[in-house]
Amino acid sequence: MSAFRFLILSAAVLTLAACQEPTAVVSPGKVAGSRSASIDYGDALATEVNYITQCSWTAANPKSWFVPADSLPGYGAINECRIGNSQADWVEPGASTMGVVGLMVGYNRVVTEGKSNPTLDYRVKTALSGFFWSWVRNQGNQIDVGNTAFPVRLYYRADGTLDHVDKPSGVVTAQVLIAMRQYCRLSPNGDGANYEAQEYPLAKRMAQYIDGNLSTWTLDKSYGVAAFHGFAIWARNRNDGGTATYFDKRAQALSDELALNQDTGSWRNYYSYYDTDAKRGVYCLDDNKVAQMDQTGFAPYEFNARDRGEDYARDLAYWWDHGASFGNTTPTVQWGPYAGGVHQKIPELQTKAYPGDSFQLADAEWKIARANGNQNDQYKHAWEHYNFALSPVGSSTGSGCWVNTPDSDGFTGGFIDWVDNNGQRPDPAYNWERFVDTSGYMAVATEELVYSKEVDWGS
Repeated sequence: MSAFRFLILSAAVLTLAACQEPTAVVSPGKVAGSRSASIDYGDALATEVNYITQCSWTAANPKSWFVPADSLPGYGAINECRIGNSQADWVEPGASTMGVVGLMVGYNRVVTEGKSNPTLDYRVKTALSGFFWSWVRNQGNQIDVGNTAFPVRLYYRADGTLDHVDKPSGVVTAQVLIAMRQYCRLSPNGDGANYEAQEYPLAKRMAQYIDGNLSTWTLDKSYGVAAFHGFAIWARNRNDGGTATYFDKRAQALSDELALNQDTGSWRNYYSYYDTDAKRGVYCLDDNKVAQMDQTGFAPYEFNARDRGEDYARDLAYWWDHGASFGNTTPTVQWGPYAGGVHQKIPELQTKAYPGDSFQLADAEWKIARANGNQNDQYKHAWEHYNFALSPVGSSTGSGCWVNTPDSDGFTGGFIDWVDNNGQRPDPAYNWERFVDTSGYMAVATEELVYSKEVDWGS
């Protein structure tokens, strides 16, 4: 299960739990972190950019046996993992949008580094055009609830027609809106200004839906702040000053509300959500009613929803690197071959470390370091998480989850979802459990750590 998928599923079941007592902070582990001389980061980005296009149900994906007409809902969909010889059968818009933002960020860097070629140019531009001009705009993929919403998941038939959709979601709609705004800014197709002008009415209906349909979950509010900041810029560009001012204020209000989700005990983490009745932050429960800590904690800084220079951000970064949570388990692996790896969820998944979560924490921590002058050597720790994740299959250290050579189906790229304490990975590891959002997070983290350029999700 990818990092994003876990968070959405958690938010779908709002189970109240008593706050848990924190445990002590443990000593820092010896984890090395620096830029690798053996990796050509431009080539690595090109690999992941190409992999994301292999999740596209368009002609960008040469391995898809059938491409539907561009008028059908399935055309342009970005599958959760590579499509292969089948239709898009696992489409979660939230994960898709994380993948396409990474696709734009990564591709623009690949071009700058001189690492592209005509085939990759065609695939990227076709995948992006299909997603934004066809899939997003197709009313079959939207849910009319007075305004416009996007669902948690969509299901297609083999011919590209829609079978059925899940319920509408405020947080997923926020993610789609974030991606749409980034297309206005970063499209390599030369159509960003046209998209901004033509799709503003749709974007406004989405923003209005989000405004009334976000929960008190830390993740929901983090995406909401980024979506509202970006949309306010969009509205101002369209000379809709009143709307821009309104959503600027809503973004600030959500950011302020996120402070209520901060755990101010010896843990420096964000609670999963805020219980408005009990007036306190709460960590969510698993199916066995055991309280869980998850990567929701650093989302406010990753997605530009809180001030990365605030004292709490500094404390949070240190806690994620060196602290301990339920069962005295550290969120980051401290020792051994998987040092620097990040747990997605504790205690349920504490034996596993995830490349996707590690890229995301590297993103958040790089931003925090940039804002506070690198207190506690946070750049170093960001590289530790990044290097763990960007470790190819067969490596003796790091995740060993990066598929940078062809697998048994001929696909190159993507990251196997997790590795556990015994070196076990999903089975069959090389064939499908490589989620598109992880590749997107890799592109974002690379842009920041390697090329020192911030990716602002709310710009």
